[in-house]
Amino acid sequence: MENPIIILPWAFERDAPPFEGNDIKFPESLARHIIKKHSKKGDKIFDPFAGLGTTLFVAEELKRIPFGIEAEGQKFEWVAGQLENWTHMICDDTACLDKYDLPKMDLVLTSPPYMPRHHKWNPLFGGDPKHAGYDKYLKRMGFIFGKISKVMKKNAPLIIQVDNLHHGKTFTPLVRDIANTLDKNFIQTNEQIVKWDNPKQDYPFTNLLYFKKK
Repeated sequence: MENPIIILPWAFERDAPPFEGNDIKFPESLARHIIKKHSKKGDKIFDPFAGLGTTLFVAEELKRIPFGIEAEGQKFEWVAGQLENWTHMICDDTACLDKYDLPKMDLVLTSPPYMPRHHKWNPLFGGDPKHAGYDKYLKRMGFIFGKISKVMKKNAPLIIQVDNLHHGKTFTPLVRDIANTLDKNFIQTNEQIVKWDNPKQDYPFTNLLYFKKK
């Protein structure tokens, strides 16, 4: 059985842009570990919530072909401006994925926007009050990953980095809840804990969820 705990260094190799901080990124060591283990040179690697592009930059470093979507224009421009494969970046809502003629992907690695269950502001709708609330967030998450499944090769893995959320006395079991939203289109195959070596304060580990298409 695969070891349920991975130990990786907590260190950032790329500077964050001036409008953002590293606190929204996972370290390059995580992307490098997963991409090396679950793909080969020339494979197509997709991050449907590209953020600051960690998955995409590491994919290029490892001679894979990156593809990504990012809804925030400022982040999109910053990432696309540094990628060799910049034409593989899309600035749009990932829910609109089927508008684009993307190739079938060999690996999907992502960390979606988080939402505490006691908040109203839904990051998957840009805070639109018509779509406020955690239940609508989870429903939208399931819908989006249904779209993602259609651009994946038959045996391609989907790997999601996600954390449970603690806010005072409020706990959001985001790891469990996101896994449950995917059961219509995916089968969960594994779960691992990444323990950070020399972590930042109050963030000793994170979680990886592994899936394959039904």
